[in-house]
Amino acid sequence: MVNVDGALVAKSLILVAKKVEQNKDHLCELDGEVGDGDHGVSMTIGMRAVSRAAKDLPADCTPSEALQSAADAYADEVGATIGPLYEAAFAAAAQAANGKKNLNEIADWASIYQAMADAIQQVGKAQLGDKTLLDAFFPAVEHIKGLAKKGGTLEAALLSTAERALKAAKDTRNLVPQKGRASRLGDRAKGYQDAGATSLAVVLKGFADGVSKRKS
Repeated sequence: MVNVDGALVAKSLILVAKKVEQNKDHLCELDGEVGDGDHGVSMTIGMRAVSRAAKDLPADCTPSEALQSAADAYADEVGATIGPLYEAAFAAAAQAANGKKNLNEIADWASIYQAMADAIQQVGKAQLGDKTLLDAFFPAVEHIKGLAKKGGTLEAALLSTAERALKAAKDTRNLVPQKGRASRLGDRAKGYQDAGATSLAVVLKGFADGVSKRKS
């Protein structure tokens, strides 16, 4: 079984950043259909900062310290709407991991993802069904919470959770946005996949691959 200590969390954050950048153009394309088209750029700027911070961490850092470094990086680099959301999310993740030397249990990640989703909701004031990243995150959280009760390997659980988030992101095509610039389009925004929900699925896939030590 893989030992998810602080060093591996830091490496996973670097992989998350790499995967976000690989998807930058796709995310901008999705955002351009109903928004201002810069979501991929904003996410990449933030995650590049996260990657730099993670690389500067000592080898004996804790999971909480690694996650807090991501929150601090977003706070310093991203002023767009998405910045405060991920700053709050990573800070909540750090708090959920506080006192833990490793994050080896599915329940650990269920708690972290729940804390992240709750923090995003508190800052952004969105609800399920508003066509935001929460429409991918909340289904993913419920999925991993169920897996925590069933048992199994952490690697499989995180991968399955990322896949659930991606499916939910694709399902946002059926929703009418209630937040952000896209909300002005009303029903005309139906049929388009939400960029924020999609980037959230990319982030969760990065964590899954990082913990499984897969190469991006």
